[in-house]
Amino acid sequence: MTDDGPDADHTSSGRQPYECVIIGGGIHGTCLANYLLAEGEYSHQDLRLVEPREQLLASFVAKARQCGLRTLRSTFVQHIDTEPFSLESFAEGAGREDELVSTENYPNRPTRKLFLDHARSVIDRRRIEECHRQSRVTGVTRTGTGDRLEVRTDMGTLEARRVVLAIGLGSSPTVPTWATSLPDDAPLVHVWDDEFDPMKAAEFAGPTFVVGGGITAGQLACSLSEHTDVTLLSRHDLEVELTEADPYWINWRHVEREIHTLPPGSKARLDRIRAARNDATIPPYVERRLDEARDCNGLDIRRGEIASAYATDDGLLVRFDDGTTATIAQVVLATGLDPIPEHPLVGSVAESLSLERGADGFPVLDDRTLAWRRTDGTRSAVSVSGALAEPSVGPFARNIVGARRVAERLLASRQGPGSERVPSAPRGRS
Repeated sequence: MTDDGPDADHTSSGRQPYECVIIGGGIHGTCLANYLLAEGEYSHQDLRLVEPREQLLASFVAKARQCGLRTLRSTFVQHIDTEPFSLESFAEGAGREDELVSTENYPNRPTRKLFLDHARSVIDRRRIEECHRQSRVTGVTRTGTGDRLEVRTDMGTLEARRVVLAIGLGSSPTVPTWATSLPDDAPLVHVWDDEFDPMKAAEFAGPTFVVGGGITAGQLACSLSEHTDVTLLSRHDLEVELTEADPYWINWRHVEREIHTLPPGSKARLDRIRAARNDATIPPYVERRLDEARDCNGLDIRRGEIASAYATDDGLLVRFDDGTTATIAQVVLATGLDPIPEHPLVGSVAESLSLERGADGFPVLDDRTLAWRRTDGTRSAVSVSGALAEPSVGPFARNIVGARRVAERLLASRQGPGSERVPSAPRGRS
């Protein structure tokens, strides 16, 4: 990047830093940018959203397609806009109320298409793309000029007063030990591999095994079973839960009582959050899809694990933990991503800025502002969103509501002490 480029005045050779640089252009990064712009605290010239993909939300779009997502697990009041009923109003204005799917004893949920169309309308209305810099962040360091930070990318550097890491769930798909020795051309893929194409997987001639026991595995198995014979292989009986955690955890005061009273950076916090999260579960509507697919004879559900697998000319020879085998098989892993603290950028930023890490490598945050604490106990100019913020935001940190909570804390810290607002989470119109 040359000094006469669009970011010239905000590079290390320029004079004026950005007020905030957000790293990551997924749901969290885009939601944060919208909040900061909407509240008038930041202008488009103050803000940069660094995302290597050509469009914002591209990662979410790809993952939703890859796993066969039809509807969101979150309700219609959880989206990237600032007004709770914005998505509902968008649906009503477009005559698309039928895309707000009814859920028993729970508010309606949007279809994937409705959610994304609404998100794009927000991006266009708020002109968030003007803040998008298409590049990949390689590190964050001090500039030597006061508290300014230097965000290094593969397209040059940016100076910023504040940096927010909004980098998702993890950088690498989790792969079982038995799969690590298979050749690259073996019919083994992970649902979160960048190159995974569900339509190509559906064309495989032999049996397909989807490995996993959570919502991603359930949705993927249903989607593939529409085209080929699929077995969903789970280590445990499928567990049904409507939401990722009890809705009480959306309330910030509940988080303060249950989490912030425990020592920052402690394992006790993580244990409390993990106990509250309904991980590796499927919601009732996915359970119904699985039952319907089984009734159509396109899907089987099996409890067990793969003990070993060997590549042959026609597919995989798979041995299960009960001693049985399958031949000419394809395996699609839905086994999640590596823990977010293991993301290379997290370690790089923590080391270069002397930031404190707690249990399991999570950032130690100031609970009020969500600023990442330095090892000397002072607050840095780095904040986090998404799964990285779980020790302070709680079990919904990685969800859309988590992004909104982070945005509220960032705005409150910019406006000064005593300005923090803690709105209640609406469940429907009164």
